Amino acid sequence: MLAVVVLWAYNNKMLSPSIDSVSSMSRSFVVGGVQQNPAYYDPYSLTSATIFFFLIFMTLARNEIVPAIRSKNFQFDSISMTLSSLIISILVIALSMIGDFSPAKGMPFLLIGAPIVLASLLVVDDSEILPVKRLSRLHPLIDLASGNPRIVNTLVIFSAFLGMALNISFIPPVISSNLSSFFSGILILMALYVYYQISSESGNPHTHDQRSSTMALIIGLPMIVYLSTRILFLLHNPDSVTRERWDLSWSFMDMKNTFEINAWPIQPDFPEDTRWQFLFSAVLNSARATLLSIILCTILGVIIGVTRLSSNKLASALATVYVEVFRNMPLAVLLFLIMLQLGETLPLFSEEANIAGWIYYSNQGLHLPRPDTLRIIIALAIVFLLWAWGRYRDREGIDDSPEAIARKSLIWSMALVACLGILLTGDMSLPNYVKPNPAIPGTWDIEEGSSFEITKAFMALIIGLTLFTASVVAEIVRGSIQALPRGQVEAAVSLGLSPYQRLRLVILPQALRSMIPLLNSQYMNVWKNSSLAIIVAYSDIFYVIFVMMNNVGKLIPLFLLLLVIYQAGSLLISGIMNFYNARVIRVKI
Repeated sequence: MLAVVVLWAYNNKMLSPSIDSVSSMSRSFVVGGVQQNPAYYDPYSLTSATIFFFLIFMTLARNEIVPAIRSKNFQFDSISMTLSSLIISILVIALSMIGDFSPAKGMPFLLIGAPIVLASLLVVDDSEILPVKRLSRLHPLIDLASGNPRIVNTLVIFSAFLGMALNISFIPPVISSNLSSFFSGILILMALYVYYQISSESGNPHTHDQRSSTMALIIGLPMIVYLSTRILFLLHNPDSVTRERWDLSWSFMDMKNTFEINAWPIQPDFPEDTRWQFLFSAVLNSARATLLSIILCTILGVIIGVTRLSSNKLASALATVYVEVFRNMPLAVLLFLIMLQLGETLPLFSEEANIAGWIYYSNQGLHLPRPDTLRIIIALAIVFLLWAWGRYRDREGIDDSPEAIARKSLIWSMALVACLGILLTGDMSLPNYVKPNPAIPGTWDIEEGSSFEITKAFMALIIGLTLFTASVVAEIVRGSIQALPRGQVEAAVSLGLSPYQRLRLVILPQALRSMIPLLNSQYMNVWKNSSLAIIVAYSDIFYVIFVMMNNVGKLIPLFLLLLVIYQAGSLLISGIMNFYNARVIRVKI
């Protein structure tokens, strides 16, 4: 009873404003050929946007298309429910265009009732509420359709809905005047019936899963309808201020940007480039900070996590202190302290602090030699080829004998020395410290283009993200290793493996199975936590969009753009980690 009361209140809370929005958006008031209702939508746009938005969720709940495509024996019967829903949606849209539905009752009944009809098809499809075979003798058409009960179910439900929609004026006022209560009651009855079907466990596991998805769709239906109608109403809001605020055209991004940022590898030209180009550079800034932080926090986290399990009490205690300190410190505070410490400890730029004239460092950042781009590509190609050759050699099995380790170390050392020689020889630009006017300290600078600059903001962000995330990664590594059966380590010891061999060949490969899903979440957190770069004034996505909001005032379009970018980055990281996780699980240990 408590669940029924909660559902009743929830349904009415969502459906009442939806009905009011539909009524307002379907009311046309034309004077002199000009539409006087700013919230008005033509029937085709209003109906198609509302129904197809719900149809997307219904298709996901039924999940017929992907299994049917993957099936070797594709049959249209396997996707008949999705096709039926699509046909009904098209018929409702056509009906809204050719029919004369009143804005007060007709259009709300049509638009709110259509999703309920689609959901009811799922309810009937998962049960035996219409025993077609028992009714097959009543009419030849029913006998013809007895092989597929979905046809009769769809025809009966849609015919009843169509009759009520076309004759809304003849429906008792108790229903037509309280559409939200009427629809709420229907949804509650559907939910109770599906709950009864689920609790009875009368179907097979596939049917049980379908009923659970149907229950979720029924409960979420009022919210889905509310969101679709609310967004449409906000886009055509009668209030001009709200309508301007929700204007989702991004034409202002094609204009010239009004501020300058420090970006790499693509530096936008101020003030010639558009805001899109500045935003793209900011995305690259966030991506390179995230990628470098992920690499560093993984290395540091594995070292700290393994050290916590060390038999050396001092090393274990220091690792524990590190984890507890940085894991419990807010990242915003940590970034602020690091930025403050870098500004206090690094020398002033005017002091000309450098290392042999090759590296200049100050509280403004680092200036490193700039190698030729072609030489960087050659060095990276050598490292990649050596790594690929090592993977090819290890395809039959990993050789971790002392001789093999010494040989690999020698090969990698020679390769790294060769790469370093390639980078440092030939045409390489060294930082050029210039003093146009020695009497004015503020004019001392590094000549533009003569060095590779690493700003203080970038260093502070990388250090903060690495220290903070590495503490969590260390706990993931420690927990995953301790979750392994003790017999695995004892077997490795009995084989005479060294501690390094036990860690590399036995412990970490098995711990990866439980580590990767947790690391996936932490890597996505690194991407999202990079938005705190505004604390250190690093030109990331959030910083650039925040400044654009102050300059342009288009808060909602820019916030939506920010949401899409962060969501895309998180999905990309998740996809890569899930792909790697599938490969690790497939490996037999």
